[in-house]
Amino acid sequence: MSAVTATLALPLQTRRLVIRDYTAADAAAVLGYVQDPAYWQYQRGDPPTLGQIETLMQWVTQEQATSPRTMYFFAATRKDTGEIIGEGVLKVINPAERQGEIGFGVAPKYWKQGYGTEIATAVLEAAFAHFKLHRVAGQCSPDNKGSIRVMQKLGMGREGLLRDIYHARGKWWSTLIYGILDHEYAKIKSIKTA
Repeated sequence: MSAVTATLALPLQTRRLVIRDYTAADAAAVLGYVQDPAYWQYQRGDPPTLGQIETLMQWVTQEQATSPRTMYFFAATRKDTGEIIGEGVLKVINPAERQGEIGFGVAPKYWKQGYGTEIATAVLEAAFAHFKLHRVAGQCSPDNKGSIRVMQKLGMGREGLLRDIYHARGKWWSTLIYGILDHEYAKIKSIKTA
């Protein structure tokens, strides 16, 4: 069985977090932080309604049953309280070429506490260690300094800027692309564990 067809064992554990699959019951908790205007300042969409979050949770739980599973949308929960404080995303976008994408988000009240890095590190480790991906990319707004810092901390390098590719909320949005290759990740990991 190839790494791409093997189901990822969940939950992922970090020092402070349990990173697990979402359930339909998580909708209200997600709505609690995604309706904060600060959460959307770097995203082109509008804050979702409870109905939209419930629809998303239905889709996410359906995706959990697909085989092979190539899309993971995770709830990041605090170990000490169980509170959902953010999310992680892992997409295997081209299994044959071993290409993937990661994403992460953190509730604004938990910004600047290292949670974004903790989530992204766990998701990136799953991408390389479990799925044996060759390249993993991430995207964010050029104005999102926090996400840029997280990707840089992971060892991801800036690969490009796609200018004015989305129009939403009355303005054009650009996106930065960061990426890292498997051998680069292995080198960084070996330095950190040395």
